[in-house]
Amino acid sequence: MFSRLSVGRFDEDGRMAEAVVPWGPELLPAAVEVFVEAFNAEPWNDRWTIDSATCRLRDLQATPGFEGAALVIDGVLTAFVGGYRQRWWDNSDHFCIAEMAVRRHAQRSGQGTGLLRAFLAELNDVSRFYLHTAVDGPAADFYRTLGFRSARRQHVMTRSGPA
Repeated sequence: MFSRLSVGRFDEDGRMAEAVVPWGPELLPAAVEVFVEAFNAEPWNDRWTIDSATCRLRDLQATPGFEGAALVIDGVLTAFVGGYRQRWWDNSDHFCIAEMAVRRHAQRSGQGTGLLRAFLAELNDVSRFYLHTAVDGPAADFYRTLGFRSARRQHVMTRSGPA
């Protein structure tokens, strides 16, 4: 479980200015704010509300095997990542990164990269990570720079409901 400080930066007075911390329920309201800001803007242009985003992220945190991390800079949650472990047939753990969001002003600054690198390093017993994102665009490019690739044997299938 992600439980300890992996990245830290102190200001000239010795106070913690930047930290990667566990993303727990106490950070849910701030994470909702980041989520809505990030996903209601380009390139996603979603229409999340505070209520719908709260429900989604609360459900994610309640998922069995959930683990998450948040980047806090000068007391403000700037980015978060979260997902869940799944045991595989060979007794290894796979990890689904279900959500990651970075405040708009911090995107393309390296802060999201630092957070995700710290999170992946902390989960050093996981044999495979996976996620879903748009096929093309900045998010796919971001994940590719961190070693992710399109799966060769799987793809996402969707269907509208109900039948």
